[in-house]
Amino acid sequence: MIKSVAVFAFAASCLAHVSPAAAQDAAHAVRAIAINDHLTAFYQGRPEEASVPPGPRRWPDLGAIFVGVATYAIHDGDTALVYDTFTDPASAQWVRDWLTKAGVKRFILATSHWHLDHIGGNVVYADSMRIATEATRVKLTVKRAAIEAGTEEGPPAIRPLILPNVGIANDSVVTLMIGGVQVKLHPVAIHSADGLVIELPDDKLLLAGDTLEDTATFVAEPDSIPQQYAALGAMRGWGFTKILPNHGNPAVIAAGGYGLGLIDTTRAYIRALVEHSHDADFQKQPLASFVGDAIKRGDVSLWWPYRDAHANNLAVVAKAWKDKPVPSFDAAP
Repeated sequence: MIKSVAVFAFAASCLAHVSPAAAQDAAHAVRAIAINDHLTAFYQGRPEEASVPPGPRRWPDLGAIFVGVATYAIHDGDTALVYDTFTDPASAQWVRDWLTKAGVKRFILATSHWHLDHIGGNVVYADSMRIATEATRVKLTVKRAAIEAGTEEGPPAIRPLILPNVGIANDSVVTLMIGGVQVKLHPVAIHSADGLVIELPDDKLLLAGDTLEDTATFVAEPDSIPQQYAALGAMRGWGFTKILPNHGNPAVIAAGGYGLGLIDTTRAYIRALVEHSHDADFQKQPLASFVGDAIKRGDVSLWWPYRDAHANNLAVVAKAWKDKPVPSFDAAP
């Protein structure tokens, strides 16, 4: 079922010459990257390994800053749809201030899924329409107390946690108009069962959230990998040619995004995880052995924090599939 919703029709404007607000500390410094005249990426993190001092790691480091994190704004006239809010209110406020200086007055927030590194700055949009899948809204409602207490993934707490106030059913594709820009919101059960990705049909672009990453996806829900594999194959056929993930190489994002090879790499990676999950040496197999060909093709790059992410993926997949037969992926689209 496809629903069409008209949201504010205003004249077009260009943000290219607007200067951003002052950045915060270096670890969380946000920079704006113009993708085109109605789409801007906001990026922070992805430090070189040698520059990261030893010490305890917290969830914003592991899930966002070390791998690098982008949020996005689709803007036309005085309206913007913001896709995710970083890990903290200060970073989200930086984005809102930047857009406000560019002339934006009306904000809509879309949340890609419930994981903490995507909702940390939701409080900045407490006065706005906040859209997510209904599954995200329910999940965050259930986990709200733990997230606000800092016990869901450990500190820092997200307090107050501002919930979505519009939920999209899993079987709906919602179409919005942001000024003259058509935006399609697609629920997808990829990476997380409550996922929401954004398609810009006229630009042939996909804002992918965490459904795709460079170097490799974080496996959050290993039991559903065969279904995720099929859903990725279906998503590949929507008609977009460029992909902008939330975690990726800023140089590739600035150049307009990844090609469809990012989907092919992700499908091959999660499939190989399951197909090799019964190998005796499975949890010793390095990341490069899974994505080496994709690196040679230039579909992804080998970025250092993903070694730990891969080790975690091996562990969760081994646990989930140790007593299950390996499924056949050949029939999947």
